[in-house]
Amino acid sequence: MKFALVDNQRQEAQPSLEGICLVCGSPMVARCGVIRIRHWAHKRSTQCDPWWERETEWHRNWKNQFPNDWQEVVQHAVDGEKHIADIKTQAGWVIEFQHSSITPEERQSRETFYEKLIWVVNGNRRIRDKDKFFKILGNRKGRWVKDEKFPELQITLPEGPLYRDWITSQSHVFFDFGGEDLWLLLPQSDKSWAFILPIARSEFIELHSEDKSSRIDRFESLINKYNITHP
Repeated sequence: MKFALVDNQRQEAQPSLEGICLVCGSPMVARCGVIRIRHWAHKRSTQCDPWWERETEWHRNWKNQFPNDWQEVVQHAVDGEKHIADIKTQAGWVIEFQHSSITPEERQSRETFYEKLIWVVNGNRRIRDKDKFFKILGNRKGRWVKDEKFPELQITLPEGPLYRDWITSQSHVFFDFGGEDLWLLLPQSDKSWAFILPIARSEFIELHSEDKSSRIDRFESLINKYNITHP
């Protein structure tokens, strides 16, 4: 984890510090080696949140695009279940950065627990995923275009591992291949058609940026434009 409580204040890991876990209240120690990024770890080998995955530099770089108080926010259910969200925006969106593999059952559980959930998936975790994704996207065979007023919308066949893993998600899934654009898999997609929308990385961050002068949910306004129905 990036943060723990030190003297009742959220603080990043520093050498020799000890703190308290934001989720379970157990003692934490700061890990500040030279191989892994600085992080907090439980003193005992316990994992209080089964949804938490080992954090990579990719995770940390994404988190750092948002204010510190939006990062690692503990969310509670009425039955007492609690999990720590990677990001909780001012508009109430939870953004989860997913690097490791995830079972369909866990994915569905998270989507149920976090009602307004956005996934950002590391598309470079497996070597061939990026090439396969863009090969399918560039294949015009079987492509169907519904509305020319959205020329940026790509509608293609859902083939390849990324689609296999995420096509049934009911949340908004962004594939991150490290370029300027993220690729949004709209939740209207299914095993027959994939609805894909490129959104600039900078725009994605800006859509969620804090704007105290406006009550408009800018991300929701964007996605509501794409009222797509199947052919």
